[in-house]
Amino acid sequence: MTDSQQIVDAPRQDPSNLHPCRWSEEDLQAKCRWSFSRASGPGGQNRNKVETCASVEFLPTKDMARASESRTQGENRKVALHRLRCKLAVEFRTPIQPEKHGPSPVVLANDALEVWNKYCRNGRIQISENNWDWPSLLSILLDVLALEDWDVQTASLVLEVSSSQLVKLLKKEPLALNRLNEERATRGKHALR
Repeated sequence: MTDSQQIVDAPRQDPSNLHPCRWSEEDLQAKCRWSFSRASGPGGQNRNKVETCASVEFLPTKDMARASESRTQGENRKVALHRLRCKLAVEFRTPIQPEKHGPSPVVLANDALEVWNKYCRNGRIQISENNWDWPSLLSILLDVLALEDWDVQTASLVLEVSSSQLVKLLKKEPLALNRLNEERATRGKHALR
């Protein structure tokens, strides 16, 4: 999918304003299909005899994620869903409207602004990768980067944090940093590490 393509038909929400990784767990799971299998490798009899490996597919796009690290299906379901949300955060862009008046050239949707402000204070981003809002924060950052032609310095001004804070956030999700560097390479910009 390209940056301009977006997910449509999110249940009970306006899909033009809400990224799929920001949907409620209930709404997201309504658009997913789960499958389970036996996990291989170490872990004892429970892991090898019971279907603990969880795979989830996001039906509108066929994106998949799986988890088999845990000995329980419930834990693997949580990890697989989190991985899917991170993948969706990296893969899809939600349009952000440039503002014609005011101090900032970008206006985030209310839900995105609320999430961003919750974890970004005094120029610092503080969130654990295990937090439910982690993929949402990642999608907001990537949406702003896409709007700003993948320029981290400009995006840092819009989001009111340092560019090093943004790169630090992206490094926590290798798919996101890879996406940034791929987009920068197509524009003749150097890769960030």
